[in-house]
Amino acid sequence: MVKAIEFWNYLCKELDYRFFAGVACEGLSSLYKKMNANIMHYIPAANERIALGLVSGAQVAGFKAGLLLDMRFAYDLTSMLEFNVSHRIPFLVVGYSEKEAHLVYDFPEASILDNNYQDALKQVTSKSESELVPGLVVIGKGVLS
Repeated sequence: MVKAIEFWNYLCKELDYRFFAGVACEGLSSLYKKMNANIMHYIPAANERIALGLVSGAQVAGFKAGLLLDMRFAYDLTSMLEFNVSHRIPFLVVGYSEKEAHLVYDFPEASILDNNYQDALKQVTSKSESELVPGLVVIGKGVLS
């Protein structure tokens, strides 16, 4: 089991991701409850399209950014990623899914099933940043506390 506070501390302090946007998702509620304004900035969005726009803008402005996403809406997101792909704008998707989930594009991705979160985050963010593409980390049901 992964403690949400440790997940945020690693992602924000070690990997320097400081800006996040998303639509509230019950599966990521542990992450939402442990957000810390001292190490990160979060903007809630009315829908995934707005959240993606906020994250893309933060990346263009020079901040490492992440999108919090219920993977049930990943298909809708895929059609919106064309801008990021064509302009080579990387960002991190932290997704929640009760089953295996992917984005249609061939992006760096990993599943967090237990305490492997540090390796998974480092691997995905490193590849995403070097290849200038979005990266995806999927958190499964019951993994966060």
